[in-house]
Order: sequence, then structure tokens, then C-alpha cells
Amino acid sequence: MPLTRKSIKILQWILSAFILFAAILVWTTTQEKKDGAMTPQVVMIKFGADGRQDAKNQGFSTMNHPSGVYRYQIHWDDPAKLGIVKYIQGPYSFDVDNVMIATGLGDKDSPEDGVDNWDINFNISSSKTTSHEEGRDKVMSLLGRLRSAGWKRYVYAASPRLAGREALKYVSSESGALYSLDSTYTPTIDEWKNLITVEPRWIFYADGVFLTLSLSYQSSGSPDMGYYLTDIQVSTASDHYTPYFTDSVERRKKWEKLISDELKPAREERSKKEAELKALGYTIDATYQPPPFEAPDFSAKADNAH
Repeated sequence: MPLTRKSIKILQWILSAFILFAAILVWTTTQEKKDGAMTPQVVMIKFGADGRQDAKNQGFSTMNHPSGVYRYQIHWDDPAKLGIVKYIQGPYSFDVDNVMIATGLGDKDSPEDGVDNWDINFNISSSKTTSHEEGRDKVMSLLGRLRSAGWKRYVYAASPRLAGREALKYVSSESGALYSLDSTYTPTIDEWKNLITVEPRWIFYADGVFLTLSLSYQSSGSPDMGYYLTDIQVSTASDHYTPYFTDSVERRKKWEKLISDELKPAREERSKKEAELKALGYTIDATYQPPPFEAPDFSAKADNAH
């Protein structure tokens, strides 16, 4: 069966999990390795056709899959000289250090859109191993920089709107829940130790783009020390909502006119879940502001605009 765009991206997430173990081997080996080709230490990434051209100009490798997904990728193999990625989006731009791999994806069905998804795999620290306290503090510092750049928290349309410690409590009680934590809440060390076992994530939104920061952790065998692999994925709104339109390329191209109806079941699921949580003593964060795409009348306005 040929791979679809969705399955390619699922494979990318699976690959990210294995990268952590590869990173451990890289950090612990004493053998020095050198690339045959020169890889720039600093690269800039952006969306659209410009992002695709910039990737080519900066030496990213290219893969055009028969399914129609094209990929641009660059990697840094020397643990003593990892990469720096500068993500460009006006006032929402940010830098990421200690990068191992940066990957961009696009779709041949929408060549005018260029790159619509970037994935950055990086180490949270330049150290070989990281303590729980340092790992937590560096993650919280990065989250703070994203907020300062204008990124706002995003909660999936079907997920309950919880804030602070209650969001963390919910993640801990819901096995396998892909929930967006509140980046303004700093966990205690004990909370952090429990949190990193479930591969936590913090999801943001800014000006038509979604960002997910997630991390994996592997103990080093030394008390309270381990290896952190952190991942930032940024995607355009059209890419973010692709799972709702996997049945049709034409429907995907018209996602703005269709998304309001597609999200109705999600909104109903959120209401039901929030009612259950309120009965358990949780407080619903009524101040949460979703992206404009998730307003019930967004599609009607988008249709009228055309």
C-alpha cells in the first residue's frame, strides 16, 4: 500500500522517538566523527515557497516521495558542534540551539504552499546528561521565550480547557492523552519527574501557525540524571487541520470553508468532558481564546469573503 502524506508524518513522529536512543549513543561514544560534506552550523527556516527555496540554497537534502510528499532535511552529527536553527515568522521568530535534525515537509498537491511543516529535533542542554532540575528549568525558559515572542497556548478543540496545575493533573490522570499543558505553570521537581514519563507537550498558536514542543527522556543510570530529546514542530493552519480532510485533496484545499462543520463533534466532546471534570472539582478556564479558525462561524465568514 502506498504511503500517504498522513502516514509519512506518523512515521516521522515514530522516528523522533528512536532519535533519542541514537542521541544517547552519539553522546556516550568516544570516537570522533567528521562529515564528508560541509554543513552550515546556522540555518534559517520559514514556510511557503521561500522556505522551500531557502532549504535548497542552504544544502538541505531532498526527497520526493511517490506519495506526493517532499522532504527537506539537514542534520548535525558532531555532538560538540550541533546546529542552530532560526525560525523566521516576523515578531514570532525564535532560535533553537543544540539541533540534531531539521526537517521540512510539503505537498505536491499544493506546490504553491511550499513547505508547510517543520520539525526540529534538539537537545535541551549542551551537556551529555542533564539533571531533572536543569532539564525542567531549560524547558520552562524556552517556553517563556516563546510566550515573549507572542505565542499563545492552544488546546485541541475536543480537549477540556484547564489551566495551571489542574492541566498537569489531568495529563497525569489520563493515560495516553495528547494534551496541551499550561506553559505558565512550573512543575515541582516531583511533578516534573512524573511528567517526563508521559512525553509531555505544550502547544501554541500564532498568526496562522501552530507549534508543539514535546520531549522524551531516558535515564542515564546515574541518580536524577538522564538524556533529554526535545522536539519542536511548527505547521501552517492548513497542515494542522489536514487530519479532518484525509479523504479528499479538493476538500483539503477548501478547508477554511469546511472546518466549522468538521469541528462540531469536537466541540460537543469538549462540552461533555468539561461537565464531567467540573463535577470532579476542576475549574474550566473560560478565559481561553481559541484560534479564529475554530470559531463556530469561521467557515461562513470565509465563504462570504470569497
